[in-house]
Amino acid sequence: MWWAGVAWRAGDFEVAVVDDTGNEVVPAREFTGRQLPDLIALLTGYAERAEGGLRTVIDSTNGMLDGHLLAAGLSVYRADPPALPSRPLLGSVPGKTLACCGVTSPTALTSLSVSTGTLAGRSREYLRKIARSAFVKRRLLRSGQLFERGPGTQREVALTFDDGPHPGFTPQVLEVLKRYDVQASFFCVGLTAHAYPELVARTVEEGHQVGNHTWSHPFLPDLTRDEVLRQVDATNEALAKVVGGGNTLVRPPYGARTPQLLRWLAGHGMVTALWDVDANDWAAPGTDAVADKVITEVSPGSVVLMHDGGGDRTQTVAALPRIVETLLADGYRLVTVDRVTQPRPGA
Repeated sequence: MWWAGVAWRAGDFEVAVVDDTGNEVVPAREFTGRQLPDLIALLTGYAERAEGGLRTVIDSTNGMLDGHLLAAGLSVYRADPPALPSRPLLGSVPGKTLACCGVTSPTALTSLSVSTGTLAGRSREYLRKIARSAFVKRRLLRSGQLFERGPGTQREVALTFDDGPHPGFTPQVLEVLKRYDVQASFFCVGLTAHAYPELVARTVEEGHQVGNHTWSHPFLPDLTRDEVLRQVDATNEALAKVVGGGNTLVRPPYGARTPQLLRWLAGHGMVTALWDVDANDWAAPGTDAVADKVITEVSPGSVVLMHDGGGDRTQTVAALPRIVETLLADGYRLVTVDRVTQPRPGA
């Protein structure tokens, strides 16, 4: 049995592989964000070579990779903070540290799957934290520092896409939107925006809105205030290099939140962008299921959550034409989130 650890840093990934005694099988290797296919190919190659197979470990600050790794047929596990030493302000613990968790503390790891998602085993904790945030959420809704939908005074809907840009799926989503001449909003992960600035530029050039989805797609409640704000600032900096500054929209990965997290973001001048309709496309339930959920749940002012990155988004791309055609036929205008959440004079 071999264990691989995939770490992330400001602009790249590190892969380390150890055997069942904790000794490195090969020297650790680094990959840029654009080299993710090479990273996956390396791991699938090791999985074929390793007697007893290969298990790959990420940590809870890295929500970008498990979907891609699982789609490649790899076994993926998540390590949470209690099992790990301290980490840098913008980065995870080293790859070898993650890999060695499999050797020394395998029971502390959580097995991941496409259907359970990156937060497998933490759903109760996730829901408790959201419930405890209700009072602060209501206060920020009133002050305009958070939204989950628009006022509904206009027959408008905002389609939003998280976890991109992705070199394969983001262009396909953009092509569908262009075909129907509609606008959407894209919440970008900083590391991939840094890797594919041309896709961020194309998104804005074609009339869409971009927002902040943090740098590495972490479970933010696991982070300190300084780590959270660095994730946000680094992503805003990456977006600003391409499309200019001024972005104030941030979408916490998974919509995860705590009272203090919401206060940190608001105090930092950011507006928390949530949603009221989840397509559940991240779980790959089938093209029809994705389209049906959106079509049956939207209402005037809805903000719809979908994904253009973070894994295999074939179903999202396939469902999108039916979603757009049906909503347009029902008299909806498909607009950006800044428009759908903006009260109209006299409304």
